[in-house]
Amino acid sequence: MKRKLLWRLSAVVILGSVVLGACAVARPGARGSDLAVETAPVTVLTAVEAVETSGAVAARQSATLSWKTTGYVETVNVKVGDRVKAGDVLMRLDIDTAPQNIIQAQADLINAQNALDELLNPTELQIANAEKAVADAQDQVEKAERAWRRTAAPDVAYYQDQFNRAQQNLTAAQQNAEITNFQTSLRNAQDALENAANNLKKYQDLEAQYPGYGQQHGNVLENAQKAYDRAVQDYQTALYNFEQAQARNANAITDAQKSLDTARANLEAAQRGPDALDRARAEADLAVARARLAEAQATLDELRHGADPDDVRAAEVRVQVAQAVLDQLVLVAPFDGEVLVVNYQPGDAVVQGQPAVVVADRATLQVEAQVDESEIGQVTPGDEVTLTFGALPGVTLAGTVGLVNPVGEAVQGLVRYTVRVDVAAEAADPRVLLGMTADVSIITDRQAGALAVPLDAVQLDDQGEYVTRLTRNADGTPRRERVAVTSGLIQDQRVVVRGALTEGDTVLIASAEAAQAAGGFPFGGMGAGRQP
Repeated sequence: MKRKLLWRLSAVVILGSVVLGACAVARPGARGSDLAVETAPVTVLTAVEAVETSGAVAARQSATLSWKTTGYVETVNVKVGDRVKAGDVLMRLDIDTAPQNIIQAQADLINAQNALDELLNPTELQIANAEKAVADAQDQVEKAERAWRRTAAPDVAYYQDQFNRAQQNLTAAQQNAEITNFQTSLRNAQDALENAANNLKKYQDLEAQYPGYGQQHGNVLENAQKAYDRAVQDYQTALYNFEQAQARNANAITDAQKSLDTARANLEAAQRGPDALDRARAEADLAVARARLAEAQATLDELRHGADPDDVRAAEVRVQVAQAVLDQLVLVAPFDGEVLVVNYQPGDAVVQGQPAVVVADRATLQVEAQVDESEIGQVTPGDEVTLTFGALPGVTLAGTVGLVNPVGEAVQGLVRYTVRVDVAAEAADPRVLLGMTADVSIITDRQAGALAVPLDAVQLDDQGEYVTRLTRNADGTPRRERVAVTSGLIQDQRVVVRGALTEGDTVLIASAEAAQAAGGFPFGGMGAGRQP
């Protein structure tokens, strides 16, 4: 690593510069101070101090996209060099070849979305069902309250009345079982069947004794047969109805007997007085009924006035979880950029974790450079940076220091720090490729309006650094005067100085021999000058 602000330490270099811009004067027999000299004006410039380094060009945003599941590639929507937008689908897997959990996620996503939609947009049917649920729950609360009150002070008269009614119902059921219309219908059908059978037998006997008898007497045998068939059918219908009635009557008697037993038990319990266990059970039943009513009412309120935000968030999370699983089927561009690598084609079997697509934004570049610990203190975020490229003569990019890593790294005994240079977006050049080596110049100081003189104009004697200013006396004769200066930054062949000088003053540039004859040394000779 090198810096621009290097002082010329060799007097030989100074001697080589003496021949430039000859305004030299040589007078035979002159004194040492009058030996060959040059003159130069004091100028004003903007002095710049910089730290020089280098680094590789990289995209500020780059991503290597890999598959998080297995399967076969269905579509590839990009090729190397394509520009993509954030959110563009680059590749897609065939869902039929994906693992079962991803296939299931498709159904889970539909269900989760439907559930969320029901929360946010309830239908009239949902509201009607919720209203019915509230009414049913209210009815259950009222019943539970009555039961609870009865356990506190049993109404013996009420239970006696219930017992009496149960007895009456049992008696009525028993009587209905004894006398029914179906019994009468069955007896009538039996009588009609017997008559039809006797009549049919009579004509069968006559037909056997006198062949053709039936036809000769108006088809009496055929008519008798039809009458018998109808009588059989009527009997079977009457018998079925009778049996069904018997079953119903038996069920009615059984139900009535059960109701009587329950009424008797309730009456006996009421006559015994309040029961602690019944009381506790009734209180628990009442608490459950009230809780169900509150839940039903809350559901109805949510449908009418909007769902609970917590429920909505939970439903949204379920949608997001299912979508995240399903998103494993696609690779999506994470930002605007350019496709650099495509490793799969349709029909390929993918390998989980293997890079599939590489995307980078070449419009936003950066360079990471190493700066020595002796110079890192001069570098701060925001410093201006100039980038040049050995591979691209004439191409210069502007940038700024974006980050200085506070943790150094020892490399061959030297501690160096990583500095990230962000290239200005408007300065991007398509000729600059990723991985190119950039020469980095970090501007650490800038002095506008600084006075500067040629390097060889500054001399050093026992009193310190000075320049010789050339002026004229009142009579017009030349006059030289010593002006003390302090040297600063070196800019090419000039050095910044501070002292009693003004822009346009003329200073002398002496050779090494002349300076020594005058008792001094030219700037840079004999170890003179300062390191900024």
